[in-house]
Amino acid sequence: MNFDTTVILVWIGALLFATTTIYGLWWSLFWDRARGQRRCPTCWHLVQHRFPFRCNECGYFTLFESNLLSTRRRYGWACVALLSLITGTIWLRDQLSTRSWWSLFPDRMVIAMLPLADDGETFREIPPYLVNRVSREEMSAANRLRLLSQCASGDSWAPPSSENWMQKYASIVDKIEQTASLTKDTPDSLIALETALNTMPPLIRFDVPANWNSVDPLVVVANVRDWWPEQSTIKLRVSAFNGIQMSAPALERLTHQHLERTNSGGAHSTMFTMDLGVLAVGHHSGEIVIEWKSTLPETAKATNTPHAHGYIAIPISTNVLATTQSLTPINTPEINALVQEAFEPGLMRWSTGQVRHAFSYQPYKTSSLDLNSVAFGMIVEALEDGVPRRRLNVWWRGGRGGTRSGFEIEVEDQIALDRAAVNAHWTMRIRGNESLARRVAGLYSGAQVTTWWSGTVEFPLVINDFKDDLSSRATMRAWQWIQDASSSNNEK
Repeated sequence: MNFDTTVILVWIGALLFATTTIYGLWWSLFWDRARGQRRCPTCWHLVQHRFPFRCNECGYFTLFESNLLSTRRRYGWACVALLSLITGTIWLRDQLSTRSWWSLFPDRMVIAMLPLADDGETFREIPPYLVNRVSREEMSAANRLRLLSQCASGDSWAPPSSENWMQKYASIVDKIEQTASLTKDTPDSLIALETALNTMPPLIRFDVPANWNSVDPLVVVANVRDWWPEQSTIKLRVSAFNGIQMSAPALERLTHQHLERTNSGGAHSTMFTMDLGVLAVGHHSGEIVIEWKSTLPETAKATNTPHAHGYIAIPISTNVLATTQSLTPINTPEINALVQEAFEPGLMRWSTGQVRHAFSYQPYKTSSLDLNSVAFGMIVEALEDGVPRRRLNVWWRGGRGGTRSGFEIEVEDQIALDRAAVNAHWTMRIRGNESLARRVAGLYSGAQVTTWWSGTVEFPLVINDFKDDLSSRATMRAWQWIQDASSSNNEK
């Protein structure tokens, strides 16, 4: 017996119970009325005598006719009905204290009400309740497919690929994708679920600073999320900038730039940076239209077409100021020591795979409350006798809540990195950079920063070698973005 059938039977039983107890309470207190007949209030037999009134059965005597017209009340049965109703109410309240009250409704009904999840506190419990149902594998394959279809369609307030859609539906789709292979569904049900996941477009979000300056290029961080199987390939291309006044060279460069990656390691999200160039003073509000294409691997079980294509319009808005915000440089031995600690894990190197090198860094090392207003923009280099063999631009905010980071690769000599060794020839150098530090505002939606770290630290390069593929490590997954099918871009 499935969940929906069980809930329906429970509802029927609860309604019968409630109807019976309420009817019993009403019957015991209000059903047996006199209706104009004179009855003895003691034995309830009809009284035939006129004034004075005497009962022939029990001898009850009264001078007032109104005493013979009272409603007969069965207080014993009323107490039984009332006690049953109170007991049922207490039991229901106890059940709801440990679970969502949406568990009283069939999954199909809750799924149909999902678009209303933005109205009121009660409806806002629907998404987490559905996530819990899916994660506990308590939802049937048919209802999960119905739920996935509802998420893919979105609603008027949260259309697919929008920020509101991400907040409302993305966690549900994530959980369906994560548990699809763990359920005991039939092969046909699993194929139907995978087909539905494969037809969903990617989710692309931009972190854009609310205020920028007319001196530095505006760099936005793009976050990409999809729900496709292993070894799926996605290609991205900016097709249009609507309402954003950009220079002709920047527009030409971005619209002819193709980005491609192949996912691996079970992860489905990654990021890349987009340099919009220097923008003119004023408020810029518009949208970036991105064309996407996906190619599924031949091993995909779903029977849908292996190619998908579409366009996503992402709104952006920023205010470009005439002058650069004044940031005060800060450089102390204590902060330098924290930066060194953040990068001490050094270079990680894998023996196989396309992505074989990565810097490991720990932004939480600078999470001291004293550094809340400090922006860390750093050029991180692996040097061989002073020659950069790998250069990473990375930025994050100090203090609490500053663990999000943006990054981009500028230089990577994989042949040289393959021969790197722990010796005096190889060092790691981290230099503060004000322009990179300004990108922190883009990561944190206008975070208030007043200072930037301007120091430099250099220490012997630490190398950690691994035998497996980078993408096989759950904590160090990465995707290789290929730009114009020739050079890698934006891998960690």
